[in-house]
Amino acid sequence: MVIQDISRGAGKYAIVYTDPPWEQAKGGKKAVRPNSSGKPLDYHTMPLADIEEFHERFLQEHTEEKHNVFMWCIDKYLPAAEAFMARLGYKLHARIIWDKLNGPAPAFTVRFQTEYLLWFYKPGKIVMPRKERRGKYSTIIREGSTIHSKKPRAAYEMLEDMFPDASKIELFARNTRDGWDGFGDELEVSNGTNTR
Repeated sequence: MVIQDISRGAGKYAIVYTDPPWEQAKGGKKAVRPNSSGKPLDYHTMPLADIEEFHERFLQEHTEEKHNVFMWCIDKYLPAAEAFMARLGYKLHARIIWDKLNGPAPAFTVRFQTEYLLWFYKPGKIVMPRKERRGKYSTIIREGSTIHSKKPRAAYEMLEDMFPDASKIELFARNTRDGWDGFGDELEVSNGTNTR
């Protein structure tokens, strides 16, 4: 289900999967794209304070008593994301690392080849994976990146496998997916289901 108005359309969820639009600009100047440096991204971003406020409101109003939050984060915002989730009463359970198999090399130093899927929970209110899947998955996902900001299919499949009966929502989604509710300002231009 596509949710247009998060304040009225969303139910209560046990799995919240979120890809915040961290404030960021396009990377350094490249020989093949000399005019790309410092330009805004191809989607709307939000200041950190607004991202925190949005999640505080959503998590207070739209989560089941027991729930997990899975939040995508880039290196630049890793300390800030963990800090604001701690302020909201969450503990970090795991940093799942996405190895994209490739990535940009800003300032021609090292190649930024990873993103983080942070698993948060409230003490005493974690949703455990089904027994048959405990210990099956590691903290590393290896899957090549495709278009900018598109997340790996393996992450969705892992959550569906670990929590098959849990109610799920993706925040800041770009496409719909069977069995998930979705909220995002790009959903209305989605070209169909299961496109991720």
